Amino acid sequence: MSVEEKRKKEFEGAKDPITMAVIYNRLLTINQEMGITMINTSISPIFAEVHDFSCAICDWDNRIVAQIDGVPSHTASAMESVKAVTGYFAGDIHDGDVFILNDPYTGGTHLPDITIIKPVFYEGQLQFIAINRAHHGDVGGIEAGSYSPKATELFHEGIRIPPVRLYRDNKPIMDVVDMIRMNTRMPDALWVDIKAMVASCRVSEKRIIELLEKYGVKKTRETIEDIHEYAERRMRMEIAKLPDGVYEGESHLDSDGFSDDPIRIKVKITIQGDEAWVDFDGSGDQVTGFVNSPIANTETCVYVAFLTTVTTPDIPHNQGVYRPIHITAPVGSVVNPEFPAPVASCTLDTACAILEACWIALSDVLPHRVPAGWNRWNGALISGIDPRSQEFYVMFGFNGFGGAGGMSGMDGRHYIGDGIDLGGLIAPNIETNETDYPHITEFNEFTTDSCGHGAFRGGCGARYRISLHDKQPNLVMFGDGRVFPPYGLFGGKPGTPNMAYINEGLEGERLLASKEAAELKTGTTFTSYPSGGGGWGNPLDRDPELVRTDARNEIISLKAARDVYGVVLSGDYLEVDERETAKLRERLKGEADG
Repeated sequence: MSVEEKRKKEFEGAKDPITMAVIYNRLLTINQEMGITMINTSISPIFAEVHDFSCAICDWDNRIVAQIDGVPSHTASAMESVKAVTGYFAGDIHDGDVFILNDPYTGGTHLPDITIIKPVFYEGQLQFIAINRAHHGDVGGIEAGSYSPKATELFHEGIRIPPVRLYRDNKPIMDVVDMIRMNTRMPDALWVDIKAMVASCRVSEKRIIELLEKYGVKKTRETIEDIHEYAERRMRMEIAKLPDGVYEGESHLDSDGFSDDPIRIKVKITIQGDEAWVDFDGSGDQVTGFVNSPIANTETCVYVAFLTTVTTPDIPHNQGVYRPIHITAPVGSVVNPEFPAPVASCTLDTACAILEACWIALSDVLPHRVPAGWNRWNGALISGIDPRSQEFYVMFGFNGFGGAGGMSGMDGRHYIGDGIDLGGLIAPNIETNETDYPHITEFNEFTTDSCGHGAFRGGCGARYRISLHDKQPNLVMFGDGRVFPPYGLFGGKPGTPNMAYINEGLEGERLLASKEAAELKTGTTFTSYPSGGGGWGNPLDRDPELVRTDARNEIISLKAARDVYGVVLSGDYLEVDERETAKLRERLKGEADG
């Protein structure tokens, strides 16, 4: 289908498909321009390079109407922050205001994710709300970087910001700004990056006013209602295609860092007609450590699961698509904890586990759309004093990305990161990293046989090593997937487990726990072996020529080619010996059946 045909189909059945398509795509373009502004005006590498932020636009009724620039883990939770602000400041929201929030128990996810909210007025009336949610390098707490495996309550993780007015009449309220800045280790960087967030929202405001001037308030509002209704109708149509029934999925977190007991995430998805009920009854109780997931984060993970499998890409991603999905989670559980449970790692490890449980449940009814497991986070957070500048720094190990899971008709992508972010985060440039932080990269390359083998194999993880050159660097691990690697589907093999070491191959070598903090010294090396994605389908069904290509590219070993895929390769060019391959595969299948 051509691009033109797809666009014609996109709003098929809408009341005014031409105007709807123009206004909706205009909003998406505004959304993208917000992101460009954030990249160009922020100073922290986590934004300018990694893109760990999301921009969105809500309408006058607090409903997400456009969100395509950013990471999927912010898909719906930003909308909850808007509801919290408009509820708290009801009747006291004015043109020129800007609000700020990060409280996980008032619509946020975890404390480093600060949300900036700017109402957009036109003709004296609130019309839209511009949003930027961004993960900041430090917001206080026990550990620099605001991830602490030792945290037992939210207060250990940083400053908690309820709905607060940050700007009035488009000018910052400096006593509020200073109160926030003084509670972080990097006050200047935080303030510059917050101003970049505000700038992105101002761009949105300018473009939205231009839109309203062109189409008028009445036509624009009518079209926005049509977009929500259209998206809801399309989602209902997709759900209605699924057989009515109850589908269950289960995943586990390795631990919470205080106990070695695995933490269960259980989901039951009930399809009835054109609606879905998603129930997390049976999931583990909230835990001592920082992996608890506030309800806004949990709901976002469910929406991501549906948007990546049940729907098709041409459905608008807005509040309308969420209406047919009803989510319940027991209060006091790991997926809906009670205040003040710590939550810092919820947007990574726990979000991945929630997504995986939903995917596994949906694999029963959508086997050809659901992928095998993606990797979970395996990077470290490293902080200290840069000896070149004597300035404090916080670095996230984004270069240790793992692989995606394979799925029907498609191998998993290499070096793409964790499942809940779906490639939304970008690995920073090695040379830039070495300029920004006091370390040297020794290698960053695909790890042979890290992928889960299958008819469609997972993507490779990339092993990553740095040597640290500040005097007393502090390292915090906040990962998972050591005990429960990325799952395989329909006969596919799991990916490798996450592993990380300090001083691998040197005196003092130590395997790091997936959740721990360690004080290091100059010359220490950190090595990450992130998981490859899980495989989909029986490896013995993989095209032998694809096996040959993978072996030549050292994605898989010759041993795996023979022992797992049953492919015999010979000669300097690793040609497929078709006769021997057929005999070997027949034998291996017989052994598996026997």
